[in-house]
Amino acid sequence: MANDSTSEGSNLEVENSVESESDEEVPADPIIRDQWVNMMFDSDSDEDDEEFRGVHNGWTREPVEFVSRVKSSYNRQPGVKIVLAEPVTPIAVFAHYFTEELWTRLVTETSRYAEQTRTPSSKWYPVTTEEMKCFIGLCLTMGILKLPARRDYWRQKKWIFQTKLREVMSRERFSKIWRYFHLQDNADTSVDHSDKLWKVRGFLDSLAKTFQELYEVDGHATVDESMVKFKGRLGFHQYLPLKPIKWGIKVWVMAESSTGYCANFQVYSGREGPAEKGLAHCVVMDLTNVRSHLSVYMDNFYLGVELYEDMTKMGLGACGTIRARRRGVPPKPCNLPKHGYQVTQKDDLTFCAWQDTKVVMVLSNFHDPTATGKVPRRKGQDCQREVTVPGCLVEYQKHMKGVDLLDQMVGYYLFNHRSKNRWRRLLFFFLTVSCYNSFVVGRTAGWKVGYKDWVEDLAMELVTDVCVI
Repeated sequence: MANDSTSEGSNLEVENSVESESDEEVPADPIIRDQWVNMMFDSDSDEDDEEFRGVHNGWTREPVEFVSRVKSSYNRQPGVKIVLAEPVTPIAVFAHYFTEELWTRLVTETSRYAEQTRTPSSKWYPVTTEEMKCFIGLCLTMGILKLPARRDYWRQKKWIFQTKLREVMSRERFSKIWRYFHLQDNADTSVDHSDKLWKVRGFLDSLAKTFQELYEVDGHATVDESMVKFKGRLGFHQYLPLKPIKWGIKVWVMAESSTGYCANFQVYSGREGPAEKGLAHCVVMDLTNVRSHLSVYMDNFYLGVELYEDMTKMGLGACGTIRARRRGVPPKPCNLPKHGYQVTQKDDLTFCAWQDTKVVMVLSNFHDPTATGKVPRRKGQDCQREVTVPGCLVEYQKHMKGVDLLDQMVGYYLFNHRSKNRWRRLLFFFLTVSCYNSFVVGRTAGWKVGYKDWVEDLAMELVTDVCVI
């Protein structure tokens, strides 16, 4: 994936221009030199024609030839899709994501795994639904109140470690549940064990379906990567140097731009076979579910003219930065003045290049090429001014934040446990995502307090009426 860089406080992605020169020596003999030049010219021409055929055809940058575009409105009703009981409470909303069926499954599989693996001398009795809710509530609590080790939550000799977790569940019982915590029967032959995520596949599919059934985005969504921290042995781990979490499991996410609500996701588990139109093309199409008139904002990893044209046919809007020398894209302009820009149009596509610290190139299939807007730029340490830029660039800067907002909110109170099981990392990551999604739903329905209070109240409600063991 191309490196993302920012300039003067902007979150716009820019493309570095890299030029290479051949080190091959030109023959001295005139006849041989002419033959060599003709051979090199023909070879380069064939290669360029094959790679960039049609680059310069059909694009116009004359404003008098521009065709104005009017964006179609989103044809779905945004917001909560279900009726919530009054008053809105965290546990009531969260119950729509973590259903009783899921709690029962956690209880059943944890008890089953304990019977399969424990020794006869090991003291154990089956876990109950109330205990499992208490266990998850304590995990959420540990994401808010962070201590160096799990055992520190039960220490009483030093006042800095004195918490009330021991009044809810003993350390020994928590450790036992943690030891046998499970989600899928290992002996189930109906499960496809060739799937690298088979232990958590049913949970992920159910959660992705629930995310879409409970809430509808407002018509502007971001498609980007999110990372689940994991440094254990894993055949499909990823390294993204520009992400806050550099090593881990990559998750493709579509999130609402304004709130960060996770509307859909896919966990990347490695290459599964050749894709007809490329991995990025398949990811975007799968995540958007072909929502007509949905505006999708992406970075330059996904974007290409072919994807834009296909999304146009499906009624989907697409906007984002694009890499130089992509097939079908106009050449990057040179010698633009500072904060100057150039706009070109071809059919439904609008391409703009804006000279910031470096050239920023944005491609859109639904923005009006004549539209403009203002973005703030800083000149010096204290002086800030607004400069005029194309409208699609303003919209990109405004809406390309959904997944980053989701990562920020999830990272605040994520339960950072240590485990060699990658499925547990995924489960607790999406547990926190479910907490944030439920908060967005609750806030839409009238919840007035912040996300921290939401998680605190949810953890307290999960551990209510649980006796000390």
